Amino acid sequence: MSELTVRPLAEADLAAVVAGITSRDPAQHRRRLAEHQRDTGFTELIAWIDDVAVGFVGLGLFDDASPDEMMESRGFALVYDLHVEEPFRRRGAGRALMTALEDRARAMGAPGVILDTGTGVDFAAARALYRSMGYIDQMSVYLGGWSDPDHPGVHYVDRLTTWLKPF
Repeated sequence: MSELTVRPLAEADLAAVVAGITSRDPAQHRRRLAEHQRDTGFTELIAWIDDVAVGFVGLGLFDDASPDEMMESRGFALVYDLHVEEPFRRRGAGRALMTALEDRARAMGAPGVILDTGTGVDFAAARALYRSMGYIDQMSVYLGGWSDPDHPGVHYVDRLTTWLKPF
């Protein structure tokens, strides 16, 4: 049986994360490690199966120093970009990442977790996971736009919905 573990991204793990999570630009993990090291309230958690990096999720905890971030997160811990590499899906890594994220958020005093996810077919498995873990779909769809920092000039717009899980 394979061993599944989750731990925060550390500098010593960066090469293995880049090698294991090939569907993402390596610059993303470097940037997130730098955010964590600057103590911005952001942590990237990595899922490992048999010492191979297979997925990640970002956790943002914000204080009232940034009104924009407080408005987005409503004081809750904010989920960034849950992802598991395709060959490793349906093996518990996504659930393990979200459970570790929730445990960390609780320990840091967050009143709960908030996330946005897509409404399309590609996000059906994610929505099923969130629902099974007690997240509540707020049932309001909006257009969320973002720019890809690894590809300047590339912009995306997605139909999103917000999910909450109070503790």
